[in-house]
Amino acid sequence: MQEKEINLIDLWNILWSRRKLIIIVVMIVSLIAAGISFLLPKVYKATAVIMPPESSTTSFSGIGAGLSAFGLGNILGGDSNQMRILAILKSKNILVALDEKYDFQSKYNTKFKFQTYKKLKSNLRTEVGEEEQIIISFFDTEQDIVAEIVNYVVHCLDSLNITFSTSKAKNNRIFIEKRIASVKDSLFYLENELSVYMEEKGIISITDQLSAAVEKAAELQAKITTKEIELEIKKDNFSINRPEIEILEKELNLLKDKFTTFFTSEHNELFINFDDVPNLQMELLQLKRRAEYYKLMLEYLTPQYEQAKIEEVKDIPTIQVLDKAKRPEWKSKPKRAKFVLIFFVISLIISSYVALLTKKK
Repeated sequence: MQEKEINLIDLWNILWSRRKLIIIVVMIVSLIAAGISFLLPKVYKATAVIMPPESSTTSFSGIGAGLSAFGLGNILGGDSNQMRILAILKSKNILVALDEKYDFQSKYNTKFKFQTYKKLKSNLRTEVGEEEQIIISFFDTEQDIVAEIVNYVVHCLDSLNITFSTSKAKNNRIFIEKRIASVKDSLFYLENELSVYMEEKGIISITDQLSAAVEKAAELQAKITTKEIELEIKKDNFSINRPEIEILEKELNLLKDKFTTFFTSEHNELFINFDDVPNLQMELLQLKRRAEYYKLMLEYLTPQYEQAKIEEVKDIPTIQVLDKAKRPEWKSKPKRAKFVLIFFVISLIISSYVALLTKKK
């Protein structure tokens, strides 16, 4: 411990003995740094704050949930507006638009476009705030034009977003249009198939026809029962050979034949064969269910198709500007005090180290 204290004292003594040299070096370096900081061009920063468009701008959430039942899901967008805006801001389209308007290649004195775009990209900053707002900043040496540049970035951003949104709406419209055409074709085919099926099976209304058939069967059965009772009464009152009895027997047999034919005939166009009712109901239900499916599809798709056509031609601002960029009153960099302080510390460390090395030699 004592040896360490002696070493520290020795080091301090060496530095103290060389203090003039250290002070001179530090002062010279600091003065040079201060001079350089004054020679560096002033850079100004302008900032704009925007809010990305709401999801409802390009989506059909009202009906989209219903479409998921048909396997289409939310075909018209999700909650990714903020990511799309940030992607556009970082895209080459913005850089190209800025260079074309303000000729940054000449301003930056770059030989190739990619060098211009690289420098532009380093000067264009974006960040997301705590409230999900997007902050757009740009650094430039011209105090009077930097705010205009930022506002032009916002303008280009909005134009590109409208273009992409309408392009998406067009794709949605084409998709839905094709789907509607397909659904209409399927529905037309099914309605024809249903019509042919009902015509072939002699179906007008299963419920009504079945009810009528039951009434008809009951009516025949009642007539048969009446004839049987009448015949029994006649037999009790007249001899077996009486003509009235023969007539009643013929009438009874005729009614029984009609009753049997009613249940077995395949050519009865008005009444449905009772044995065929379960199969007819099942087949008819399947056809109607398929037709109803396509009708529901049309109910869901038609409003979406109209909405997609509106979105396709819509040309209103999609970006909400919370704060427009304004002319900055003060430079953003260089920060001279910080610049000089850094060189002061570096020169102090280096000069002290050199003083210690030269003393040891």
